[in-house]
Amino acid sequence: MKKILSLATLILLVCSQPSFANDWFKQQPSESQPTVPKPGDNKPIPKTVDPQLRQSPALMLRQPCDRAELMFETLKKYKEHLLFMGEGMTFGIQGNPYNGAMMFFTNQDTGSWTVLQVYADGMACMIFNGKKFKPYGGDQPDYGEKQ
Repeated sequence: MKKILSLATLILLVCSQPSFANDWFKQQPSESQPTVPKPGDNKPIPKTVDPQLRQSPALMLRQPCDRAELMFETLKKYKEHLLFMGEGMTFGIQGNPYNGAMMFFTNQDTGSWTVLQVYADGMACMIFNGKKFKPYGGDQPDYGEKQ
């Protein structure tokens, strides 16, 4: 029985290992790409959940995770360096909070960037990555504050 469980665990681990590259998740071209709201835009943001339901929208994501030192090796390949970090939290599918260090890496020459969440047990998950990083120097969002 131990051999069967060991083999099943090994198969699951091998099959679930992420493959890392700078284009981890290729974006599919679309005829009408949604536009990302820019700070200062006063356009209404479309609602994804009926406000009458009093329910928060949720999005289930698959995040590649591995030991932090292996994730850092991948970032080294793309010459991405730590730009800033902070403490943060993500939520599991059942709503459980997971605390960790949020780390933002970028290669300011190529414009590639990656956001990792690194946990106390040494695991790290790629939350987001992309291209065309550039510092923002425009207007700040209008948060509805009264002057």
